[in-house]
Amino acid sequence: MRPTPDNDLVIRVAWLHYIEGYNQSDIADMLRLSRPKVTRLLDRARKQGIVKFFIKAPEANLFSLEKKLKETFGLQDAVVVPTGKNDEETIRNIGVGGAMYFAQNVKKWRLVGFSWGKTLRAFAENLFPVDGVKDIRFVSLAGGLTLGAFMNPFNIGERLSLTFNGQCYYIHAPEVAENPEVRDLYLSERVNRKTFEMAKQAECSLLGIGVADAERSTYIQAGFIDRQDMELIRRKGGVGDILGQFFDVEGHILDLELHRRTIAVSLEELRQMPSVIGLAGGRHKVEAILGALRGEFVKILITDEDTAQEVLRRKG
Repeated sequence: MRPTPDNDLVIRVAWLHYIEGYNQSDIADMLRLSRPKVTRLLDRARKQGIVKFFIKAPEANLFSLEKKLKETFGLQDAVVVPTGKNDEETIRNIGVGGAMYFAQNVKKWRLVGFSWGKTLRAFAENLFPVDGVKDIRFVSLAGGLTLGAFMNPFNIGERLSLTFNGQCYYIHAPEVAENPEVRDLYLSERVNRKTFEMAKQAECSLLGIGVADAERSTYIQAGFIDRQDMELIRRKGGVGDILGQFFDVEGHILDLELHRRTIAVSLEELRQMPSVIGLAGGRHKVEAILGALRGEFVKILITDEDTAQEVLRRKG
């Protein structure tokens, strides 16, 4: 049976009540539900055997990790999914977890920003319609790439908008220009200027977290930077990037000429957005995730169990 946000809500209510010990009034306030609905969800959890399965299963540890992540980093929310047998399965699990979380909360948002990447593509592929939700506007937070489907926001944006019968707006430019003057020229075009301003107003943003690694960097694959550039980024302490802007493990944004050529919402502007969802996992991304959390670029984290445990261990 395909997971739904309603099933996820039943599990969360059951865990809060039976494991955390919250009463029904507390849960109603925490999840913004009526008390009668909390009662019905608990009754449903008992009748369907969800309480027995999820509370006693090892996956119950995921909820504990979510709570620790929120408390440790002051996050709005966190979702932890099982780690897969390989990177591809882990990425898919994160995509599914992110899709369920988004579907459960989508009624709060009318304008949603998004980036690109393998995890964002997995998110888009697992997203499903929600009753009563349509006409959402999606807007790209950065310029587009054309090398590979997962690196192209046009492909991801199409999936997002079709799922919710909405509109999608793109910045018609590469993510990295040849020089700062060319960047300014792209952004001076009326259509790009309007889209860029719209992106800054996003009520929710969906983005991946990249790594400063010559073997894994999509920016090297796309030809925007070479291995010498990445070596310079590493020497400056760079561990990860969001929207093509690199930072160190403490969350400090690096001073790079590359950033003056990047066509994307800035990390400073990202900090001011109300709901920023970061989807990332894998042990090779632990330092990048730590930097993103410490820099407060991400307010809601979707990750996998092994990564969550290692992030918390490193923080501790």
